[in-house]
Amino acid sequence: MDTNPILLVSATRLEIQAIIDNNTLEISDDLISTSINNQSIEILITGVGIHAMTYSLTRLLSSKSYKFIILAGISGSFSELIPIGSMVNVMSESFSDLGINSDNGFQTLFDLDLANPNKWPYANGIMENYTLINNKIVENIKIVKGSTIQSIQAIKENNTAINLDVESMEGAAFFYCCMMEKLPFIQIRSISNYVGERDKSRWNIPLAVDNLNNTIVDILKEIS
Repeated sequence: MDTNPILLVSATRLEIQAIIDNNTLEISDDLISTSINNQSIEILITGVGIHAMTYSLTRLLSSKSYKFIILAGISGSFSELIPIGSMVNVMSESFSDLGINSDNGFQTLFDLDLANPNKWPYANGIMENYTLINNKIVENIKIVKGSTIQSIQAIKENNTAINLDVESMEGAAFFYCCMMEKLPFIQIRSISNYVGERDKSRWNIPLAVDNLNNTIVDILKEIS
């Protein structure tokens, strides 16, 4: 067995429960060990939100090393051109609602000169995944731009989702941690709903979760 593990990260168990159920060994409440095709896999459940993702991932990376990191989760789409159940590869991220509401409208930390939009890991205020991966499964997944938000209402009022494709509550925090540590990573998500859609009958979380788990297993088999 390859003893240099791949780290699979998810905010909740729900999103990757099928993988967790496959011959796993609990290391702790939030860290799980398994293997696929003799490739050692560790699974980290961080909790929801940028604070939980940042703390859990940073704590783990301070004591262990991994050859590759994958964030797996479900996501909302800003565009109905991306069908429910679709798989997406989030290749850029931003903290879209991190800033203040002022008399001039919503202003980001970069607008306020509280952060440099071109200091690593940012380029023009955006984090771009630099990882090159030779993986046929990943290559066939649609590339999208991600937006990490803590309030749907805030992002709609501030109009900060322009030219972005999908939203999550942890993606940018994941990007930030991996890029600051200069580790290879990808963020793979499955679309469960459309952002702002109040009619929950149009959501399909079970389909998104099933597609996500199947795709992640295929990716891990290809990597191994």
